[in-house]
Amino acid sequence: MDSNDKKTEVFLSLLVASQRKINAYILSVVPNFSDADDIMQETISVMWKKFDHFEIGSDFAGWGVKVAYYCVLNHRKQKSKDASVLNDNIFRQINDVAQQRQNETDDRIRHLRRCIEKLNSDDQRFLKARYELNNSAKSLSVQMDRSVQYVYKHLSRIHHLLNNCVKRAVREQEAV
Repeated sequence: MDSNDKKTEVFLSLLVASQRKINAYILSVVPNFSDADDIMQETISVMWKKFDHFEIGSDFAGWGVKVAYYCVLNHRKQKSKDASVLNDNIFRQINDVAQQRQNETDDRIRHLRRCIEKLNSDDQRFLKARYELNNSAKSLSVQMDRSVQYVYKHLSRIHHLLNNCVKRAVREQEAV
């Protein structure tokens, strides 16, 4: 495999892992889906062109969101004569809230992963079967030789445990 192929492979694997986060950011600040899609394509194009300047091992999704921010600004400049474009002050406020929410979401996901690790192995396997392997409640009930109602109650109990664990972790983080 030559170095261009390796570069492409690394870029694509990082992009696939980060694309939802970048797209979520764009959708949070651009109300039109068609425009958001165009901006996402432009963002990917710019990221590819500037990939040689990206430091492997650093935050690819964060870098992608930063590139997307500038692509959104560029898009807004091009559309500035359109009455549907928000004024710059409102855009900055929305952008700041979107960035804050993304950071909060990242923290909550990190806490959730830690909380899942604290579950007993049976509950971890149960979550994996339901969410990673995408088994339905009915399918799980058959596999476990239990009622569908049992599966839902078991999921509810685990969700409750995880929710409490994440809330506790967020409170502890805020107290620091």
